[in-house]
Amino acid sequence: MKTLDQLMASVIQSGQQDTPDPGELDLLLYSPCPVKLAVKERLDAVLQAYEDAGDPVSIHIPMGCTSVDPYDPLHLETDPDRLPDIIASIGFGDFFRKGFVDRFVNTGVFEAVLPEKVHPLHEQAGIVDPEGRYTVYALTPYIFMADMKRLGDTPPPRTWEDLLDPRYRGQINMCGDGDDMADAALMSIYKEFGMEGIEALAANAHGLMHSSRMGKSGGSALGGGIYILPYFFAETSLQPEHMKVIWPEDGTAASPIYFLAKRSARPRLDKLLEFFTKGFGEIPSARWFLPLGGPAPDNLAPDARIKWVGWDFIRGNDITVVRDELNATFRRLVQETPCDS
Repeated sequence: MKTLDQLMASVIQSGQQDTPDPGELDLLLYSPCPVKLAVKERLDAVLQAYEDAGDPVSIHIPMGCTSVDPYDPLHLETDPDRLPDIIASIGFGDFFRKGFVDRFVNTGVFEAVLPEKVHPLHEQAGIVDPEGRYTVYALTPYIFMADMKRLGDTPPPRTWEDLLDPRYRGQINMCGDGDDMADAALMSIYKEFGMEGIEALAANAHGLMHSSRMGKSGGSALGGGIYILPYFFAETSLQPEHMKVIWPEDGTAASPIYFLAKRSARPRLDKLLEFFTKGFGEIPSARWFLPLGGPAPDNLAPDARIKWVGWDFIRGNDITVVRDELNATFRRLVQETPCDS
């Protein structure tokens, strides 16, 4: 069996990347692709401030969208000193895995760092970790986009439960291509409606499409009449008049954008941490990812809600295993479902 160092070396070699040792990093940051360059620009200014103060910090932001990631084995680490001081990532991935959580999260290595004020939208949804370990500083919200022309006399969905209705057979374009998957949507449906809900959603699917293509494909004759996609792509793409963006009445299914900060990282790295609690929300395009401290997008309805799967559900399950199983099951079911559109 390969050691962790050998695993990382082999991944680095396959990706031909110059990759810093994780234990030497002050920050390892996986950022949402649409705002990655803006995030890097903001952080470069923070790095310069540290440099000017004579206390340089080391950060790494994987910039490509390749599936080859030299830090993939990092969750297998057993020594906290060999982890970056701050790990920032997206979704219910490796840093939610049970082994990593048992070794580092539950043992108090990390401590949440919150903004001065949590936005009411997040507060009502229970986004803040009650155990004070993870800091979910933003979200990837999944909403609906309806092609009213293609739906014809069929009313558009208003809730997640609506999507399970057979009247939408062959109409649903699901965010899911390659590693891209609306896992928060699947998890919310599974939590509320069980595997029967996943099967019903798959039975109504037209097919899978990468989220970055969805906004550009609105109204396409090749698609179904309903898109499940991230809020960012729905709102930042120019749509024909017959395309309607719908924030689900029971809330947007939300995937976490979070960081884990070592207790020992403070106060030295407070300026880096302030980027997550304040600076991220100051990036105009980042508002579509609902920063924890705000501000929210200007056109967000006052009654908008977040449909968060909940910390009890996260901690009561090996959540990454649940995610992987749901994703695989849904893909298989979609492939087995004839397209009726």
